Order: sequence, then structure tokens, then C-alpha cells
Amino acid sequence: MKIQVLFGSASDERVFGPLCHSLEKCGEVKMEVASAHRHPDRVREIVTTCGADVFVAGAGLAAHLPGVVASLTTKPVFGVAVNGAFAGLDSFLSIVQMPKGVPVMAVTEENYKHISDLLLRWKNLPEDKIYLHWNRSLESYSPIQKSLEDIQKDSGAEVQWCSHTDEKCLGEIVSPWELPKVIGLNLFLCEKEQITSSNLALDFFAKARHSGAWVGANNIGNFVLQWKKLSEMRRSAWN
Repeated sequence: MKIQVLFGSASDERVFGPLCHSLEKCGEVKMEVASAHRHPDRVREIVTTCGADVFVAGAGLAAHLPGVVASLTTKPVFGVAVNGAFAGLDSFLSIVQMPKGVPVMAVTEENYKHISDLLLRWKNLPEDKIYLHWNRSLESYSPIQKSLEDIQKDSGAEVQWCSHTDEKCLGEIVSPWELPKVIGLNLFLCEKEQITSSNLALDFFAKARHSGAWVGANNIGNFVLQWKKLSEMRRSAWN
């Protein structure tokens, strides 16, 4: 597996140094510093010519780099939210709330080690079924019901509940005011009316700091697309 790490500033070495070291157990790691704002041509050159199987891009503040990388490749992209200000809240929301069709798996700075763990675990995930964990006592919660139907329809794969300790578990569907149990590809779901609440944004950030890689609030389309990208990566990079 070829992994391209790309950070927007050399001052983020405290993050990308240990990150690159942790990724070495997954494959060949290359690291570049290039800003989406100051070096856009260089970013494009790196992404389109490096031949990576997966990208890990990190930035703080406005944190546009992971999204720009995702717009230039069909490969999976992790985005590391660097704690530049507001404890990383601003960068996390910038990375995680990508438009439909351009998914990024957002990880907070303190959880950078989750990326290598996820890549190794996802190596053996089944392709005909999507095993997810969710709080079964909230199964009647309408966003969960609809998301399960949409994930199965859009993916073409059977969706099954699993324990949060199951090795086949892709990730978790998480509702407001509960913390995730799975370090995986996680989806935050809430009622449409709730998405306007700034308090819910803080709740979302608290979940992300707890664990997991996240693809946005209520963004089922990007969740499924990310699963498809990971499935393709697994076939091409590990076989």
C-alpha cells in the first residue's frame, strides 16, 4: 500500500511526524508539505502524480487541504483536523462537512493513530455486507431507520447490525448526545431541524474527539461513497 501524507504547514510536524511513523506498519509512506492556498499547483501535482492508494491530509484553521485533495482524486482521503485554534473545532467542521460526492474521513488530531489501525482492520472487511453498530434501543428513531434503508439501497450491499467489538464492523451510526463505541467509519445522524443548532456542532466535535473517522452529519451519500472507495482500495492495494 502506498500512502501519501500531505500537510499544509511545516509547523504541524508535531502531528505529521508521529502520524507518518504510525502509518509505516501499513505500507510505503511519503510526506509532503504544501498549502492548498499558498501552493495549489504543487498540491495538484502531488495528488495527481504520486500514485498513492490512500491520502492523509492535515491542516488547521480553515483546513481546506483535505477537501482539495479529495476533489483531485478518486482514492480515499483522511483529513486530520489540526488544533490550530478553538481546540480544532474550526478545522474539524471544515474537513468533515464536505459536499456530497467529495467525501473526506475527518479525524481529530489526538486520534491520528486511528488511521493506521483502521486501514489494517478494513483490509479484511467483507464486500457483500456492511456490518454497522448502532444503538438498538434507538432503532425506531426515524433518521436511523431511513439511513439504514438508504445505505442498503445505495450500496447494493446487505446492512447488518453487529457488536461494537466485532472485527467485521465497518463503523457506527451515532445519534445526538451519545458517544461512539466504534473506532471506524462513523456517521452522525440527527433530525433535519437539529442541524441548525450550534450546540449540536459541539456535540458532534465531542464524538469525534472520542474516536472514529467521520464523514459529515446526515451525509449518507458520502458515507456510502467512502465505503465504495475503501472497497476499491482494498482490492487494488492489498491484493
